[in-house]
Amino acid sequence: MRKPVIFMGRNTRGMAVFIILMLMLGTIFSVLWQGSIVVISQLNTLHIVVIDAGHGGYDPGAITAQGLYEKEINLQMAKRVGELLKPSGIQVFLTREEDIDYVPEGTRGRKTKKQADLNYRIDLAKQANADALISLHLNATVTGQNSGAETFFQTQSEEGRKLAESIQQELIKVPGMNRRIAKPGDFYIIKNTPMPAVIVELGYISNPKERIKLQQAWYQDQLARSVAKGIARYFDLP
Repeated sequence: MRKPVIFMGRNTRGMAVFIILMLMLGTIFSVLWQGSIVVISQLNTLHIVVIDAGHGGYDPGAITAQGLYEKEINLQMAKRVGELLKPSGIQVFLTREEDIDYVPEGTRGRKTKKQADLNYRIDLAKQANADALISLHLNATVTGQNSGAETFFQTQSEEGRKLAESIQQELIKVPGMNRRIAKPGDFYIIKNTPMPAVIVELGYISNPKERIKLQQAWYQDQLARSVAKGIARYFDLP
């Protein structure tokens, strides 16, 4: 039996050509759209910020009689601030995401080890081509009476001062916070970082009442939002 011969009319052929053209256009649009996403993503990354969780690894920072390590809260806060900054279009890098330090094996001497660790963090910020570096810490005194957040900048850095003031102005809005102003500070990491850099002392781990709050998620959120808002405001971002 002969197979039936199907004749394609003009309308049918036109429809086939139309479908092929639409498929080709769809492919082209898909390629262009993927490229647009990359461009948009790059445009949305307006600034690069490095968040440094102070101390870590061999260096615990301040330690309380109750066994609370400063380095642990610093890391929690760095992660919180980083997450809050991402929606604003800021690309965030953390100097550490776990309990580690960057001291080369065999390094001797407390000062040498500390500088080696800080130099590595500074180099990370340089390699990231960061627009700012924010190092998060907790304060401590022998008496345990002091409380509240403080932000420090390098004396010769005008942009560092503006960044510190922007962050400190947000921190003093936290309920019950002391109304301190941003201050110049003689700290290694902010003196040796080429981009604007600040140290934020989020509170006094030595103060009994503040120590309890610093371990609470709700209070950490308030501090993290204040720091993130201060950074965003420095860059004129919402």
